[in-house]
Amino acid sequence: MITKDQAIENNFNIIDTNETLSDAKNERIAQIKALLPNVINSDNQLDIKALNDLLGLANTTSNNQGYELTFAGKGLARAKADEKTTKELKFELEQSKLKNFNDTDNVIIRGDNLDCLKILYKNYHNKIKMIYIDPPYNTKSENFVYNDNFKQSESELIDNFGLNDDTCNFLNNVYGTRSHSGWLSFIYPRLMLAKELLTDDGVIFISIDDNEQANLKIICDEIFGEENFVGNNIWIKKNSPQNDAKTISPSHDYILSYAKNIINYNMKLLPRDENSLSKFKNPDNDSRGAWTAGDLTSKTKAAGHSYPIVSPSGKEFLPTSGRQWGASFDTYQKWLSEGRIWFGIKGDSAPKKKQFLSEIQQGIVPMTLWKSEQAGDNTSASKVLKSLEIPFESPKPIQLIKHAMKITINPNDTILDFFAGSGTTAHAVMQLNAEDGGNRKFILCQWDEAIDEKKSKPAYDFCTQNGFDPVISSITIERVNRAGDKIKAENPMFTGDIGYKVFSLTDKPRVNYDETHEPTFYLSKTRDNVTDTLINMLVATCQTLDTKIETIRQNAIYKANNEIYVTGTITADELNGFKDLKINIDALADIDLTDYMNINLNFGENMTVIF
Repeated sequence: MITKDQAIENNFNIIDTNETLSDAKNERIAQIKALLPNVINSDNQLDIKALNDLLGLANTTSNNQGYELTFAGKGLARAKADEKTTKELKFELEQSKLKNFNDTDNVIIRGDNLDCLKILYKNYHNKIKMIYIDPPYNTKSENFVYNDNFKQSESELIDNFGLNDDTCNFLNNVYGTRSHSGWLSFIYPRLMLAKELLTDDGVIFISIDDNEQANLKIICDEIFGEENFVGNNIWIKKNSPQNDAKTISPSHDYILSYAKNIINYNMKLLPRDENSLSKFKNPDNDSRGAWTAGDLTSKTKAAGHSYPIVSPSGKEFLPTSGRQWGASFDTYQKWLSEGRIWFGIKGDSAPKKKQFLSEIQQGIVPMTLWKSEQAGDNTSASKVLKSLEIPFESPKPIQLIKHAMKITINPNDTILDFFAGSGTTAHAVMQLNAEDGGNRKFILCQWDEAIDEKKSKPAYDFCTQNGFDPVISSITIERVNRAGDKIKAENPMFTGDIGYKVFSLTDKPRVNYDETHEPTFYLSKTRDNVTDTLINMLVATCQTLDTKIETIRQNAIYKANNEIYVTGTITADELNGFKDLKINIDALADIDLTDYMNINLNFGENMTVIF
């Protein structure tokens, strides 16, 4: 075992997995300091007064806070995004063995998604092209499941804000209730972290209903930037009225979408459907191919646009009342010479201009109205789950996620869903890959939410009868498992990835000193196997969870992406053999650094100890 003092004394690099989010905050401060050095004080903190002076706001009497949505607990919600996580990843071999976990690039994580996002921040920062989430809606009928209640362990965070007992009690009551403040406090830190995972050209889609749509739009404007708003898409989820509705029957949900940076976001066009292509024909066998005829007249008034046009049959045409020709006479003559003017089969119809299919934009710009024929609906979603014999209430249709992917991501991109539910996003990724030969990858996060036997008996019985824990993540994993098998069966030539690695969240090992305060220490817990150690070392060194690991010596030396990972005793000769590579050492392993201090290897910055 290695202490920080030993690592510092011997000039090794240090990665402290507890400081990931603090490091990110310091990096942002460093970026500000590089641009505006005078607004960062000697304590490396933002000097608001200096910033106001720089912007000329110091003497204004107006409200400088600007337009924003405030809610109880907003400050704490922001702080929760930067709060350290006490969790790390644990590899679930038995659940992963259902599919080819050794070769798959897909990942499923069981655990609170706030902790998941904090772990993913390190190794997936700026690497996720698309995020889709369907968070629990803040309904009037029951509490949403993620209550984010303040725990005793967060007393330090509360103390930092100088809150009194009354305020703390108020916030405890707000969190986890049906209040707007509670729901916003819950979603806010998750969106803050989600933004950091997106690539510079990435985009997030968020399903929501009328209860929080307006509030969500405002906080998304704040987190992602109003200028990065892509669209408030309306998804038609029902095609018939709900006759027991007390007021207007709701037939749609919203899907808010924001880009990480709208300048870099490259929205893809949708393919033209048969209806839009059917109007293109070629009655005169034009060598340029199919075309459609467009109106040659215009309402625009311009000099020289009211000339007579004579058809091949000798019939003369003038613009109809109140209109002119859309082109000058010279332009018309040019089009005529190019064979772009059409007078009908007999040559005696009013002139129109040919528009060739080969010359028009090859796709259609997506619209904000997502109809069931392109994005599915509740009925189609239920039918898919029924075909898999998976019981789950209110699933989203795979067509919905496919539609979002088609206008957003490339064939090799990664999509994240940190409210995975029944696993629709993974199903959609595999299905689209089977349809177009893509190699898209998915990461799912789903909390082990207990299934209430009384409220959701079919789901509860499904889990218990199949030997699963009666939690939502069991349904997530089994749906992905069955969906992959079904896709393979229906597409025998498809050789794409239907596998997945499953991880759960577990407490990090912590080093504790004994009661005598002597330099004797012990671990609060140990990891079960070297795989868990390696996975968390990969996370610490910014390697993604699909990274392939090569075993050099079992339980001691491994290699991944040209870096060495040391998890056990290593000889000086072995160490010397890797001196040209970056070497990462597990601080909790049974290793004594003094064994390598006097062998004159001169590793310099190549040696890192991971705590």
